[in-house]
Order: sequence, then C-alpha cells, then structure tokens
Amino acid sequence: MKKNYLTSMIILILNCSSAMAAMEDHCVPLEIKSENKEIILPGPDQPKTNKLYFFENLTEKSIWLDHPVLHPSASAGWSSYLRAGNASALWVGRKNFNISCAVIQPGKVEYLDCAKVISVCVPNEVVYPSSRKGTYWLAEDKPWNDLIKALAKRGVTIK
Repeated sequence: MKKNYLTSMIILILNCSSAMAAMEDHCVPLEIKSENKEIILPGPDQPKTNKLYFFENLTEKSIWLDHPVLHPSASAGWSSYLRAGNASALWVGRKNFNISCAVIQPGKVEYLDCAKVISVCVPNEVVYPSSRKGTYWLAEDKPWNDLIKALAKRGVTIK
C-alpha cells in the first residue's frame, strides 16, 4: 500500500514539474501587485485590446479564484475552481482587474493571499481572432497541455 502511494506521489510530482517547465517555455512570470490578499492584474497595454493571463495553483488544495464585484446581482459570476497543479487562462480587456483566492469548505470560507498561492504569467506571443474582446475565462482548471488544446479550440494560439 505504501509503495503504491509513494509511486503515485512521484508520478504526480514529475507531471507537475513537467507541466511547470512547459508553462515556463511559453510564459513570462508576472510581477504581481497585491492588495488586501487580492492580486491586481494590470490589464492590456493599449486601449480596446486584451491581455491573456495564465494562473497556476501552487498549493496542494483546490482553490477558488474570483473577481470581487460591488453589485453582484448586476454582473455574471467570476468564480473559477482551480485544482492543485492545474492552470487556467483569463482574457482581460480592462485595467486593474482584481482576483481573490479562497478555499471553501462547508460553512467556512478561508481567504488566501493570492500572491502566495498562485503564479501568474503572460504568454510570450498570442495569436487570436481580432473579434475576441471582453473579460472572461478562456479555459479553466486543466493540466497545461490540455489548457493549450482548449485555447486552440477557441482560436487562441500560444507561441
């Protein structure tokens, strides 16, 4: 039993480090601005453009990424589940976009310091349809290679 557990853990660690290496080949780590446990994404450099951000869960826990809103009933939900070692891609079309991180358990929400539990990077080069505007999740909670395939299905290519 212990042997199977140890083997499983070694395979998980190798898969995670392999995914992280693949992510680093296509992505530049972002210096994250943090405020009140939230991170603040700078957004696109030019008006009326978008910027793609990748998030990777660095913890052993599954976490929720969310964009706090002032009037929750007036906007769509931003919550996205991110399991340990997986990545998500967010398409951002506005400046200073906040993200919060939390672990949700029955009857309890534990807010985490996002800068410590996720890594954020931006791809070296992105090719995408010019009609792709707005701010939304392009792909969520996937191993790196599956994330890239999901983006390709939506017409987004990372170089």
